[in-house]
Amino acid sequence: MSADAMNGKKKRFQTVISYIKLASAFLLMFIMAYVFTFHLDGDIGVVIWSFLIIAPLLSFLLAFLARRNVHADVQVPVYIAKGRRFSAKIRLYAEGVLPVPFLRLHPEQSANFQPDDPRIIQTALSPKQPQEITYEMTARYAGCGDVTLSSVQVSDYLGLISLPLQGFPSFYRVGVIPEIPSLTGAAIMLQSVSNVVMTQDDEEEESSAAFSSVSMPGYVHREYVEGDSLRRINWKLSAKRGKLMVRMDEAASAVRPAVLLDLRQAETEEALRMREILMEGALGFLILLVRQGIPCSLRFATEGSWKQLILENEDAVREAAVELATADFRNDGCRLDREAMLDKAGAFLIYTADPDDVLAQTMAQFHDHGYLCCVVPQSLPIMEIPHADAVFMLSEDYTMTAVQK
Repeated sequence: MSADAMNGKKKRFQTVISYIKLASAFLLMFIMAYVFTFHLDGDIGVVIWSFLIIAPLLSFLLAFLARRNVHADVQVPVYIAKGRRFSAKIRLYAEGVLPVPFLRLHPEQSANFQPDDPRIIQTALSPKQPQEITYEMTARYAGCGDVTLSSVQVSDYLGLISLPLQGFPSFYRVGVIPEIPSLTGAAIMLQSVSNVVMTQDDEEEESSAAFSSVSMPGYVHREYVEGDSLRRINWKLSAKRGKLMVRMDEAASAVRPAVLLDLRQAETEEALRMREILMEGALGFLILLVRQGIPCSLRFATEGSWKQLILENEDAVREAAVELATADFRNDGCRLDREAMLDKAGAFLIYTADPDDVLAQTMAQFHDHGYLCCVVPQSLPIMEIPHADAVFMLSEDYTMTAVQK
């Protein structure tokens, strides 16, 4: 049974219990009123009957009128670093002159977050005197999570009836920024990708030289300056001129390996942990690529469409980590971004926690466009993935192990 189903069943059970308590309380009071009226003292019985009828009606009416004037604002950070504590600030205020009897707030959060105190918040509210409640929690897993007020209820003064308040936003999104780890055992995959990039770069350079021989312009060069990528150095021309020369139009013809994240929305802790490992493992490998002077692209789905980030340095990778923090990974119906096949990627690095037949069919379309490599969490069983040139397992301590070459 899923977590949502369990929570729904628990709420229904609590609702039934509350109705049973309310019915039992009314039944006992009516029995007491009946005994006083017809067997003990009729005058006291009349007073009790008046109280049982008038007091609940008056209490309900005041609560019904007051609830229309209750408002709430919730403030949460847009981003938070993994492992940090943060606060959801709930600001309550009431308009009008009637005091608000009692408020019950039911804050809930995604499995990304661990609340300090998960109990229901109960408070009272005076008119024109705002009240701020701080709901503390810790960001446990990287990625996008929600903080919600699943319900806000106002109860009457006697505590017999609870009325739900309407008009509150359904959720408040918080992005937990993934860390960029140091990978162990990534040398094999890095060497494979580098070889693919260097091979295709050499082919492009030869093709450019051929065009130049028939009066088409070839590469434009300038002298090397500190900070230029070593991949852009034309070693043959540098040897002739006795100084380092770099190609100026490298960006237009560069081969950029593509890292594609085949991730989904996660609700359970296990799914969140696997998603986090893949996100952070991808960022760790992207750092290795840009340090080698290999520009690359990162593609992931969010809000029903695919997004591409071009990464050429370490700062760009760190900015990509922030972008991933708020991605919900809802795609357009396709597991991989097909537009990646139109770029000069040379290598496609697919990070997935669900290497099923649907993904294999999608990967088949990429097979003729370059080197295909899959990275999966180590918690999955070892398997052969069709159409993949290599498969690597990624452990929780970010160790990469080749299982298919």
